[in-house]
Amino acid sequence: MNLRLGGAVEATLPDESGGPGPGFRLTARVFWDLAIYMVGLGLVVGLVFPPFATALGVPGVYAERMWFRAACLIAGFLVGGLSYAICRWVVGGRLAVLSAHLRSVAETVAQASRTGDWSASSSARIRVDSDDQLGKTAQSFNSLLDALEVGQHFRSLIRNASDVITIIDAAGRISYQTPSVGWVLGYPPGTLVGTQLAELIHPEDAEDFADQITQTSAGMPAPAAIGCRMRHRNGSWRWTETVVNNLLHDPTVSGVVLSTRDVSDRRELEEQLRTQAFYDALTELPNRSLFLERLREAEQSLEVHGTPLALLYLDMDNLKAVNDNVGHEGGDRLLQVVSSRIEHCLRSADVFARLEGDEFAVLLTGPTSEREAPRTAERILAALNQPVLIDDSFIQPAASLGLSTSTACASSGISLLRAADVALSIAKTTGKGRYDTFQPHHHAAQLDRERLQSDLDSALDAEQLVLHYQPLVDLDSGRIDGYEALLRWQHPNRGLVPPLDFISLAEASGLIVPIGRWVLREATQQAATWQNAADPVGVHVSVNVSVRQFRHPDLLRDVAAALHRSGLLPHLLTLEITESLFASDISDVTHKLERLKELGVRLALDDFGTGYSSLSYLRHFPFDILKIDKSFVEGIDVNRQNQAVAGAIVTLGQTLELDLVAEGIETAGELRSLEALGVRLGQGFHLGRPGPAALVCPVPGMRTVERRSPDSVGAALRGTADGAPPMQMTARPPVPQRARHAAHG
Repeated sequence: MNLRLGGAVEATLPDESGGPGPGFRLTARVFWDLAIYMVGLGLVVGLVFPPFATALGVPGVYAERMWFRAACLIAGFLVGGLSYAICRWVVGGRLAVLSAHLRSVAETVAQASRTGDWSASSSARIRVDSDDQLGKTAQSFNSLLDALEVGQHFRSLIRNASDVITIIDAAGRISYQTPSVGWVLGYPPGTLVGTQLAELIHPEDAEDFADQITQTSAGMPAPAAIGCRMRHRNGSWRWTETVVNNLLHDPTVSGVVLSTRDVSDRRELEEQLRTQAFYDALTELPNRSLFLERLREAEQSLEVHGTPLALLYLDMDNLKAVNDNVGHEGGDRLLQVVSSRIEHCLRSADVFARLEGDEFAVLLTGPTSEREAPRTAERILAALNQPVLIDDSFIQPAASLGLSTSTACASSGISLLRAADVALSIAKTTGKGRYDTFQPHHHAAQLDRERLQSDLDSALDAEQLVLHYQPLVDLDSGRIDGYEALLRWQHPNRGLVPPLDFISLAEASGLIVPIGRWVLREATQQAATWQNAADPVGVHVSVNVSVRQFRHPDLLRDVAAALHRSGLLPHLLTLEITESLFASDISDVTHKLERLKELGVRLALDDFGTGYSSLSYLRHFPFDILKIDKSFVEGIDVNRQNQAVAGAIVTLGQTLELDLVAEGIETAGELRSLEALGVRLGQGFHLGRPGPAALVCPVPGMRTVERRSPDSVGAALRGTADGAPPMQMTARPPVPQRARHAAHG
């Protein structure tokens, strides 16, 4: 049966067999057809009723009468009309409800399609109270509402999703966007419809974004996400990620669907983490990790294209002293100024990094890098030559540089960074404030140094370390006043290794602390032996204390233990301290010096005038002895400048009532000049060479030094004890340079 509801909706209801109803129509309205059929059926019944009544026993005379037939027709008409009215009331009422619901849904769907607001697109369900065609129609309507509500739920999710859903056509124009474009990019919903999506993309990202869209539109697999910057309504750029899905061939969409989310906060966090991971917070320069990454990339380019490389390794000189003077904040500001000056000396393509602490590196690439590197090093040193004002104090920055090139490294099989480090070590050990260039033979020297370091690790346990003693002589009487303990290494293969070759290794590795402890123990034990050999005065022994050993928390305990174990009188032990110690924490140095004096030992300031000099050391610290460095003694008889410096030191020492010891006396002329200045004690090859205790020290008593002729550079020791014959020291070859240290001399 066909139904036209409200003159607008026409439906074909299935018949009882499940098939469609008859298609023949009398009028344009279903219920008019129903009225005609039912009244017509009543009239037919009224026409056939008289013969039927005769068959039922009604007399024919009555059945044939016109009034009886008219009555039958009227009765049939009334029954048909009544049936129509009942049917109209029962069926029409049910259909009116269904029609009202359909009109309501149709209107809200049409409104939602225009506005995008689907919140009112569902209506109340029709109560299903029959299982006939009307009941099935109600069920179908309710199913339609269910489908609309599912669609409404989906549309609500789309509308309130944080991602922007955009549909673009094949030409790249926006045909649809979800309202979330408002809070992501600031545009009201529908504002961008009809515009080109490319107008929103940052120019630097536009080409890559368009390529990805083109590839996806052509049927190629879509990328996981496209990262790009999109323009916000306020003019700023927001980092976004877009997932692309090609639905051009889907007739319900007919476009490319883009799901875009704002990732600006994440990108900002990633950039912060990257900055923390790859950049130095103080100078904002690349750090070691990023520099090594750039170095690996450059080395790969060298292998593939043969592009030469050069590397500068820079280390600040005496930054510790700067920190102690102006504090760590002042030291940090100095590093910032230094990094800025260095950066102005570089090309834009150079990679400049702060590796750690006060270490920097510069990577130069390109065909001219090896030629440009020395000039760059010179520009850097020149830039650092100007003082820096830090907290009303002018600080003179200084640095040493090591330079390496890919050509030199290729011939020696060493990495660029390690080669520059080797060159830096050479620059520091040969004067500081300069640069040195790595040469292939430097690698062999470095390997030899590493082998020596490995041997040194076991030298103490293998009892290969020995002490030699050099006399300290009273210049007026020639009497031996004491001895300085000097460390030597009796290597099983290399022979006697001088301190200059291994003390720096011990310092760097920390072995200097246990070695220094051993020297204290051995020297005090030897001095105690001399003290007990019927000598009422005893023999002084001097032991050098390195900076690292002095800073060690066990120093006081080590000194006290050595004195207690040996039984040596404390005043016979002299600890020699170098000026470089005062570049560290002054309060800690003061405390330790006072504690050492409480033990009863004597303190000597060694190499005065060559290091971090300050007269305040002599005024405020409890020193007993001031040692004049060899550099001021050498040629003092002919060098007026050395005479002036030495004279000033002597005058200062006498004024402060300090004993004076001149080091490195090698000629008779130097000896006479020092005697004329009033220096009381001296040591050097002219007075006595260092040697084992059994050779250099005779039986205590009258200890004198034999004065050689003015041309003599060597010295012989002799001693008498109750008329004993002189004791001559065994001759030894001259030592090129005496390196001195607490444990090493």
